[in-house]
Amino acid sequence: MQSSPEQESVELPYRVVSEPEWNAAAAATASVGVHPSEELAEVVVVSGPCPRCEHHTVFSERLVAYSDMLGAGSGRRGLLARALRRAAARGGRRDIEVVCSCGGAHPDAGEESGCGASWVLTVEWGQ
Repeated sequence: MQSSPEQESVELPYRVVSEPEWNAAAAATASVGVHPSEELAEVVVVSGPCPRCEHHTVFSERLVAYSDMLGAGSGRRGLLARALRRAAARGGRRDIEVVCSCGGAHPDAGEESGCGASWVLTVEWGQ
């Protein structure tokens, strides 16, 4: 029995859920980048298909957070900022919980984006 095009376009409902097998599935298909570089790691960006809804999603996680406490005008060039970047780059490994943020129209999503799925990827850099 074949499904009609109308049935194929039904989106998965939004659900906050995680399944252990999604970790391996996502690891096989994800693209991971460390920005601006592995030596100055500040942000990890993960992109690829969501293992639940299969829509393309992009997720970023900051490794270094800057705040006004760094001193007026020092921004990303201050002593503390350089120390934070060095510490993040030294780590070289982090487990990142990726949350689907696809643009699909998932029923019950309300103000949320994505399908609600999350999975964990171990990201390594500078090894």
